[in-house]
Amino acid sequence: MARNNSQRLGGAIAFILRHATDVELDSVGWLPLADIVTRLAADDIDVTVDDVLREVGPDGNDRFELSIDGTKARAFYGHSNPNVQIDLIDLNKAPQYLYHATPEYNLDAILDRKEGLLPQKRLYVHMHEDPIRAVKVGNRRNAPVALFEIETKALPEPVGRTSPDSSVWLTTFVPAKLLWKIAVPEERA
Repeated sequence: MARNNSQRLGGAIAFILRHATDVELDSVGWLPLADIVTRLAADDIDVTVDDVLREVGPDGNDRFELSIDGTKARAFYGHSNPNVQIDLIDLNKAPQYLYHATPEYNLDAILDRKEGLLPQKRLYVHMHEDPIRAVKVGNRRNAPVALFEIETKALPEPVGRTSPDSSVWLTTFVPAKLLWKIAVPEERA
């Protein structure tokens, strides 16, 4: 599968496992691979279970987890479905600093109105260990981004992640007073 198609497939699977209302995820977010293929076909994305497996498996996209028996997948984070209960681990063991990037058009609400970072339609605010990765995620809307450094020990809510392998940390709220805007780093060579 070409890189462009793989990126498109990853995004489509992420949508299904995080936001789709026409599939039945179990209470912790798992969906059978065959159901993912069926849902993708409804969006005119013609793939096989093996294609999905390559995307959600151990050598695929780090947004997904494959069940031990290899028949189901789920998204590690990013859910908007309130019926999915995501258990956080490593609570309050986050690195001293985490990073969050957002399009600059969000700065008025975040800083000027002092709303801080809220999950919006998702269950959690996402923060990254690596500022470069945070910028890549923030850039997905092709708008200039602001990068924030967040001191985790000062956060009022617990910080955790969904997997010991994940560099994405989650919390429910980051107050505006704890957001330090820093320069957007250039990509490492």
